[in-house]
Amino acid sequence: MNLRLRKQPRQRQRPCSSLPVWLLGGLLLALALQTGSHQWMEGQRKVSEQQLTPPLNPAVYKLLSLGSEKLMSYLLILRLQLHDNQLGRNLRYRHLDYHALSQWLLMLYQMNPKSDYPAFLASRVYSQVRDPRKVRQMVSVIETLFDQNPQQHWRRMTEASVLAKHILKDLPLALRLADKVADLPAQVQIPYWARDMKLVLLDELNELETAQLLISSMLQQGQISDPDEIRFLQSRLLKIQQKLSAQRQKIR
Repeated sequence: MNLRLRKQPRQRQRPCSSLPVWLLGGLLLALALQTGSHQWMEGQRKVSEQQLTPPLNPAVYKLLSLGSEKLMSYLLILRLQLHDNQLGRNLRYRHLDYHALSQWLLMLYQMNPKSDYPAFLASRVYSQVRDPRKVRQMVSVIETLFDQNPQQHWRRMTEASVLAKHILKDLPLALRLADKVADLPAQVQIPYWARDMKLVLLDELNELETAQLLISSMLQQGQISDPDEIRFLQSRLLKIQQKLSAQRQKIR
């Protein structure tokens, strides 16, 4: 049995002019409120991004801590990190005032010198920004903290050297930072790889003769007893000697 489908009559769309005036007015008002609210939130966001002000003198926070300086430092660290989350959204690090941020990190270390967290934030958190100037400021913070306590911050100093090499593309700066680690006195206990970063950078900077003299001196003085470290230095020395030999043959 064939059933004929009845054609549904087309529904005619009502023109906007046929809508009640109060309804049109309400729609326009809602649109205006939504646009205004969006612009206000954007304005508030931009203002909040500039609200990171320099910290007070550490003596003020110590006075307010009533003897609980470590607890106060933890609270201030939370305050600093919560600044990145305002108005229900995360702020990008590139919007932060890194001059004020540097002051905060140095002040927080003064509040609690036993904590490595300010240096950690500088090397692992606030350095993750695509702005060489800001990264350089964080490297400067790490170097300052390292100078105050090399034993505590040698690892962050090696990370700063890596930042200088790979992010800033500044091999001389990376070498200067690695040189500070390598030149630490023997009583400062750090692994061999941290001191060896200088040798790798000298090689990359084509300072082969300097690297050769340094490695030869380290091996001859007998200060290194670890077999793996001795093998590493010997293999590095052989590689450098081969490069020097190849360069001299080219000159001829």
